[in-house]
Amino acid sequence: MDPGSGKNIHFNRVYIIVFGLIVLWILIEARLFSIQITNHDFYVNQSHIQSAKKIVLPARRGTIFDRNGEQVATNLIHYDLGVDLRRVKNKTGLARKLSAIFKKPADYYLRKMNRGSDYVNLERNVESSFADQLFITDEPGLVKIKGFRRFYPYKNYASQLIGFTNVDDKGIAGLELQYEETLCGTQGWTFLLADAKRRFGYDVDLPHVLPEPGHDMVLTLDKNFQTIVEDELSNGVNKFKANHGIAVLMDPHSGEILAMATTPGFDLNKSGQSSQEERRNRAISDIFEPGSTFKVFPAAALLQENIKKPDDIVFCYNGSYKFHGHVINDSKKHAWLPFHKVIEYSSNIGMVKLTEDLPSRTFYRYLKNFGFDSKTGINLIGEETGLLAKPETFSGLSKGVISFGQEVGVTAVQILSAFSAVINGGQLMRPYVVKSIIGADGTVVEETEPQLIRRVISEEVSATLRTFLLNAVVHGTGQKVEVQDVLMGGKTGTAQKYNMETRRYKRNAYFSSFIGFAPYESPKYVLGIFLDEPKPRYYGGDVAAPIFSSIMKRLMKLAPGENTLRVPENMIADKRKNIPDFQGFELAAVEEFCQMNDLAFEVAGKGTHVRSQSNETDEIKLVLGDPEPVESKMPNLRGKTVREALKLINFKNIRVQISGRGVIIKQSLPPGSTITGRNNLLLTCSES
Repeated sequence: MDPGSGKNIHFNRVYIIVFGLIVLWILIEARLFSIQITNHDFYVNQSHIQSAKKIVLPARRGTIFDRNGEQVATNLIHYDLGVDLRRVKNKTGLARKLSAIFKKPADYYLRKMNRGSDYVNLERNVESSFADQLFITDEPGLVKIKGFRRFYPYKNYASQLIGFTNVDDKGIAGLELQYEETLCGTQGWTFLLADAKRRFGYDVDLPHVLPEPGHDMVLTLDKNFQTIVEDELSNGVNKFKANHGIAVLMDPHSGEILAMATTPGFDLNKSGQSSQEERRNRAISDIFEPGSTFKVFPAAALLQENIKKPDDIVFCYNGSYKFHGHVINDSKKHAWLPFHKVIEYSSNIGMVKLTEDLPSRTFYRYLKNFGFDSKTGINLIGEETGLLAKPETFSGLSKGVISFGQEVGVTAVQILSAFSAVINGGQLMRPYVVKSIIGADGTVVEETEPQLIRRVISEEVSATLRTFLLNAVVHGTGQKVEVQDVLMGGKTGTAQKYNMETRRYKRNAYFSSFIGFAPYESPKYVLGIFLDEPKPRYYGGDVAAPIFSSIMKRLMKLAPGENTLRVPENMIADKRKNIPDFQGFELAAVEEFCQMNDLAFEVAGKGTHVRSQSNETDEIKLVLGDPEPVESKMPNLRGKTVREALKLINFKNIRVQISGRGVIIKQSLPPGSTITGRNNLLLTCSES
């Protein structure tokens, strides 16, 4: 081999190695340039991320407002306290400090810090004042993370309706639960870093996602109305020693719920101290037999179907009537009553007799059309449908007792919605509590409009029923409802409670109610008051009606003068015209006539019959005595109305039965015949 060639090979190898080293150096320099210059921020962030704690950035929960913009559920800034165990200096000292502030054993915090994780949560939802006390201490491992905590400024205001959140600010009851996705917003996240002084904070240059706040919600409730309703309901429950009370205030034309209260309530800021019973929204979840407040619905069916007219008369059997093996009782004794007086005096027997001509399927159809045995559409969690048997399962007793509110189960919102249809012109409206949803930028995301479900009765029938209910307040069982210069209508209810276990009605246990509206001529409000087992008084007119009256007085004061109405002329007409001569009549018959014609009377003396009378004062004075032997002639009643005929009959010795309605076409005792002793008279009318 040529020595020169060997030398060349050696140099070539050297050149290759040098070249390789140069290339390697260039690559290393390029890589270093990339790391230190080009991608400097990326690798710094990665370094920070590897030594940082990824945390959640909570979203602000949407605020809940009343219809006037008052905040009823809002947020307070709070802090979550944690510890970075890689930086903590004195676990024992920190545990003692936490124990002194939060009143928990120091061992509780030591156990948390000894679990082996780098980062540990110590306390949640801490107020600023408590958090600031901790950061006076020189403990570099302590971490304070800002967040939100739900706050209810009015405490127990509409507590069962609004609901509440848990420690993680998640809705777990009421509207807070039902609208969780709407209110909660979307959480963000970032990384928590410590600076040279061990202070922790966020670095906006690191990867992160900002939280999106939840939508706000506007309710139909009015804070002022709600306050009045809750105050007066609570006073009434305490006064009458009831187990609980329910009150619902509604706009009858739109279906908007203006107030909804259940007493006792609870402080939403201390929901953990409340019981499950206190949390129940009884206005939508409790099913009860309504009693006499229900009478207005069969009355609507009878009028709409033209089966009965307001002045049609029924015999009420002096307060006790045997019906399919049961005895139906009235709170007061009544003989003959016209239809409108049956409602006014709340006669159970009168309703049973009136509905005899109402077909069961027609009756059932109207009750279904009024919304019974169905959810109202209020769209609240926990709403019940109520109970109503189908006509094919009716017993002989069913139709009669349903007519006065037994064998049927309703909720407060359900019967109030139906009652609104009775007095608003006949339209069943969907009740609702959420007026609108507002986005974070202030735009309206969703808005609820009044929704007509169906027309149930005509405007004419509705107007007639309003008059029935007005008279029930002015003359009947609702007379304890009184607001100066404001005419109102309403109906009392007193239902004996049913025991599902024994399948019998309980003794001395009643569910008392009053449902009314105001003002009479143009109703703005429908209000239902419901009391469970008031004591010792229990009639709806005695316990629920006064609460209704107290609430309405305060509501009307919020807009003085707007609701003052003239008294209808027919309410102030002279009712004392054409008073008959009662001499010789049985007292019971005279009392019945006076009640039917709204005449005040005073009784003096002893006996069963009227011996004399005086009409000179505001009250008819009746002097009683023993009956004298009487021989009388039977008048000609043909062609007269039943009301006209009853004024001509001597009830001392005639017991009357009526068949049909309209004018009288036949009488069983011939005109002009002599009447002695007790006789039965059957009057047959033109319409069977």
